[in-house]
Amino acid sequence: MTGSLLAVALFVHSVDLPQALRLYGHLVPGWTLLAVGLASLSVVASVAEWGVLLRGSGYHLDWGFLGSWYLKGLFVNQVTPAGIGSDAVRALQVGKRTGHGPMVASLVASRMAGTLAMSWWALAAAVIARDQLNIPGVTAFVLFAAAMMGAWVLALVAELVRVRIPEHNTISHTIGRFVRPFTTAFDGYRGHPLRTIGRSIAAGVAAWGFNLFSLATFSLALQSHVSWSVFALTMPVALLATFVPISANGIGVREGLIVILLVRANIALGPATALSLFVDLQLLPFALLGGLVYVAERRRRPRSRLQADEHDRAGL
Repeated sequence: MTGSLLAVALFVHSVDLPQALRLYGHLVPGWTLLAVGLASLSVVASVAEWGVLLRGSGYHLDWGFLGSWYLKGLFVNQVTPAGIGSDAVRALQVGKRTGHGPMVASLVASRMAGTLAMSWWALAAAVIARDQLNIPGVTAFVLFAAAMMGAWVLALVAELVRVRIPEHNTISHTIGRFVRPFTTAFDGYRGHPLRTIGRSIAAGVAAWGFNLFSLATFSLALQSHVSWSVFALTMPVALLATFVPISANGIGVREGLIVILLVRANIALGPATALSLFVDLQLLPFALLGGLVYVAERRRRPRSRLQADEHDRAGL
């Protein structure tokens, strides 16, 4: 908590918050609504990015069920460090239906699909902006995309390697048994690539694209104009702040880094500050909706138990 407060204080001190708030007071309504709509589509695509992995593997889970747990995860994610709250909640709760191995595998695979999509968008932006970027900058995004594709290959062949571990190799065999539910799930994805990883990566590309164009559209609502390609190059770097342990979910650090990168891209400090705040605000309504769903379900459970008890007494 102290680290988060310190990070937020440094962010407020370093940026032009008054100008950003003035810009928020003069938003263009049409562009604002379109930006929020694109953010909504990004959330829907993110649910699909994760859900198709479970449904394609034979788990007949309702989309409403998956969507509600995704929203509840967003709510938890706002107050936990390193952005792991959403995954932890879904792994524990949805894993009760699917088994925790397949559930964790679906979460890892959806993260990998989203990161691969992010690397492709960043690579496309780097090619477009190659005249402004130096050669090492473009090379870094090429390596980023290549590393993610390599990670997918390794994950998909992990089960083929695991079954070939000799039993006399005690330590390796023990590790192999421990990761078996995970590697088996990825082996299943490899057996049905179009139904699982193909759809997940496609949904990830859509989710990340909607997110980038939501940010670009919001810049128009601020009566500025920032290309989607600027955000495609900025966000992968800024999202690393999510894993900074001094602040819960990178709050303050992430926003400050976004401002620095946008200012380096020749965006004025006021609009850059407003856009960095929108990165958080665009998901806040969905996180709050997830919190409301959680509260509503908690209130419904005691009522259901009470009705069941009354029914039992009436039967007696």
